[in-house]
Amino acid sequence: MNEGGQEVKRDVVSCQLCQMNLPYDFYGKKAPYCSGIIYYDDTYLLRDPYSPEPRVVGVAGFCDMCSSIACFDCSVFYTKRFCGKCVLENSDNFPLQLVSAMKNKLQNVMQSHQETVT
Repeated sequence: MNEGGQEVKRDVVSCQLCQMNLPYDFYGKKAPYCSGIIYYDDTYLLRDPYSPEPRVVGVAGFCDMCSSIACFDCSVFYTKRFCGKCVLENSDNFPLQLVSAMKNKLQNVMQSHQETVT
């Protein structure tokens, strides 16, 4: 809802790993309604619905290796954004701790997604 109490229509982006549909207001590095935050890569951004201040939450971005759209749960920013699938398939190019954390993160996301569906 906006300040006038009207419902705001948002666009939706779908994570290509977990298939979660995510609402977003803006795509880019800096949302016009939040001057204090600038992302390093183009990101799907959502105005924080829980904050009375103009704040922004990143929800998804493009993987720099395969160009798939990945939500922030299924991706990591490590100099650039990488989806979990690319991190695991190219594990020799990433720190061991990052690969291990991504593997656990993806397992949790997929388990959570399965529980939601059933």
